[in-house]
Amino acid sequence: MRSRLLVVAGVIALAAPLMAIPAAHAGGGGGTTTRTGGTKPWKPTTGGWFNDPWGDSASQFRIERQIADAIRHARKGSFIRIAVYSFDRVNMAKLLINAHHRGVHVQVLHNDHQYTTAMKMLKHDLGTNRGKKSWDYTCKTGCRSEQGVLHDKIYLFEQTGAARDVVMTGSANLTGNATQHQFNDLLIKNDVPRLYDRLFSLFRELKKDRTAKPLYEHDDLGAFETWVMPHPHTTEANDPVMQILRPVQCQGATDGTGTAGRTKIRVSMHAWNGARGTYIARRLRNLYAQGCDVKVLWALGGAEMKRVIGMQTPRGTVPRHTDSYNTDCDELQEVDMYSHQKYLTISGHYGGNTSTSDIFTGSSNYTHSGLVGDELILRATGSHLVTQWNRNFDFIWDHRSRPVGGSPGPSFDPPPPVCPTTPAKRSAGAEGLAYSGRFWEGD
Repeated sequence: MRSRLLVVAGVIALAAPLMAIPAAHAGGGGGTTTRTGGTKPWKPTTGGWFNDPWGDSASQFRIERQIADAIRHARKGSFIRIAVYSFDRVNMAKLLINAHHRGVHVQVLHNDHQYTTAMKMLKHDLGTNRGKKSWDYTCKTGCRSEQGVLHDKIYLFEQTGAARDVVMTGSANLTGNATQHQFNDLLIKNDVPRLYDRLFSLFRELKKDRTAKPLYEHDDLGAFETWVMPHPHTTEANDPVMQILRPVQCQGATDGTGTAGRTKIRVSMHAWNGARGTYIARRLRNLYAQGCDVKVLWALGGAEMKRVIGMQTPRGTVPRHTDSYNTDCDELQEVDMYSHQKYLTISGHYGGNTSTSDIFTGSSNYTHSGLVGDELILRATGSHLVTQWNRNFDFIWDHRSRPVGGSPGPSFDPPPPVCPTTPAKRSAGAEGLAYSGRFWEGD
């Protein structure tokens, strides 16, 4: 039965021209405002939210502010439920503790790869007894999976301000890294009881901290669709991302979707490698060859994936950029500014619909690990959402990334760090994926 129990360090300084790009051009704002002149009751601003780690403080913390505002406005007696991989933001822990003290029920799940000051604060004030209305709990490895990690990024608000059944999800953890070293995205939806119930049911499975049966769950909710991992025994044929891409038709986009009749596809992916990453890359390259308007961004890509996505087609090669940079002097020369997004947009001819507008976001990378832990892919429908995510993609493409393999587009080339001994320039991920360095977390 559904519970309605009413329920920093700054980033490395860059040259002034980098800061001259207006924040409004970063594709950072939400889509549908629910406040007018301060006369209407407060609600979260719905739509897509995006941060810019290269920008000013307002741009860096754009996503975090939306979550913080929802915590501040949570109603007494209602529930806040959060499941995230990483949590080190002391200010956010304080907000949750304050909400608890004013009568909001707060439940927080974490992965067990770290034990931060913020987590200690929550455990001290909320306790760890999951039988109570408020608690903070760290799962042992994954929560509902047999292996892997709790990698979801889910924020549920039963009632905040004048909004009920509020869902926030995407790629963002509650960390300083997520604001000042990563690009992230967050979808906010108010008054969506079917989606809220679906993710609340998932949260209840996660909090049990034991293997779920079944492990894989796929639910079509109309305007929304969810894919809940782990996905056992994955093959190229049954991979959820391949099944998402299979119905794409490259010609015949109508009603303002696509590009001049061609279906438009954009991918911004944090980690993309291995056999799985390679067959997803092959599918996208084939769609480009068939006439789709395809562009892809990645932060850390495997060598074979990059070779396959870069192979020639009769139309040339898939336009592709990378948005990972090494800006400090760590000995391992690992990137410390990079995208953490895991999104896909499709606009155009999809199955029997010639005017599809869908975004796919969540926590799952195009890697083997993106299938084996607690992961979520969410589809949301709406031309306004596709516009927002594509605007963010274009901003990163034009202002925060560099071409790969002769692809078109401007190149963002910040000055390299001045180190005691300057190492040879390294192409991020050229030899496969690596996770280390001061500002790189394997998330």
